[in-house]
Formats: sequence, structure tokens, C-alpha cells
Amino acid sequence: MSVDFKVFEAINKFAGHSAVLDQSVVFFTKFGPLLFGLFFVWLWFTSLGDRRANRKIVLFAFTIAVITIGIDKIIELSFFRERPFVNHDVTMLVDKLDTDPSFPSNHTAGSFALALALFWKRRKSGAVLLVFAGLMALSRIYTGVHYPTDVLMGAFIATAVAFLVIWQRHLIEPLFNWILRLFTRRSSHAL
Repeated sequence: MSVDFKVFEAINKFAGHSAVLDQSVVFFTKFGPLLFGLFFVWLWFTSLGDRRANRKIVLFAFTIAVITIGIDKIIELSFFRERPFVNHDVTMLVDKLDTDPSFPSNHTAGSFALALALFWKRRKSGAVLLVFAGLMALSRIYTGVHYPTDVLMGAFIATAVAFLVIWQRHLIEPLFNWILRLFTRRSSHAL
């Protein structure tokens, strides 16, 4: 038995014992990505703080998330790993197809991509989102759909992409500035 599966079992064994905890985790694992997305929609439209800076964070977050999920999809096509419930007796809390690849975790990768983009510019709120990204990773194991290495790889890919995009931001910032000018011009004409 691998260490990966032992850690999986240590987390998944808590599933199915508390209806309140199970329902909370299932809700978060299913709707967490939507909540992350809604936060960034709010950040784009809010008048709190520097609106231009907020929108630039959203553009960076979107870019990092798209690249991260793209890399995840390439890995999924190149290396298929079955879900834990295919080969093991686990407590399943969500419906999942046997044909969906387990490695890497897209939920975790996307959550960390968004959280890291925010953390880069806004440490406090970014730290909160990073905690939620960590909870997303745990929820994927708890509900029985991912191994620990699946979520670790998702978080690693997001971190690597975030680092590279931030490091090379001078290449895409002119495009973001153009998008923001265009959006601002169209918004002012609409009023």
C-alpha cells in the first residue's frame, strides 16, 4: 500500500460520520470554484480600493488560472490515473465518473491559481483565499475523488504558473493595460 493511499485513507476515513460536516464539505467541493469566481467578479466591479488595480488582479488571476488548467488538461491527456474509488473501497460523497482522470486535481489547481494571483498584490485577502484553496484540496480527498498527490500536483502547477506569469508580467501587462483602457472607455460611453 502506497504512502499516497495511506494519507488518502487517513483523511477519507472521516467521511460519512457527520452529516453536517459531510454536507458542508460536499457543498464546498461542488460550489467552491463558483465562489472563487464570484469573488473575482466582485473584485472587477467593486468601487472599493483602486478599481484599476483590482481589475488588473482579476486579469492576472484569469491568465494564471487558464494556463494552469490548460497544463492540467495536457497532463490528463498524457497520463491517466484512475480515481481512488476505482481501485479501493472508499467513502464517496460526490458522484464522479470512473473515466474522469484523477491526476492532477483541477479544482485544487484553479483555486490555488486564483488565490496566488490575489496574494501577490493583496496579502491579507490573498492569505484568506489561500486557506480556502487548501480547504478545497482537502475536500477533494475527504469526498473520495482525489489522492493527496493529485491535489499537491494541482497546487504545484498553480504555484509554478503564478510564479512564471508574475515574473514575466512585463510581457502581458501592456495587453492588460489596453484591455482596461478599452473597458473603461466602453463603460463610460454606456453611461
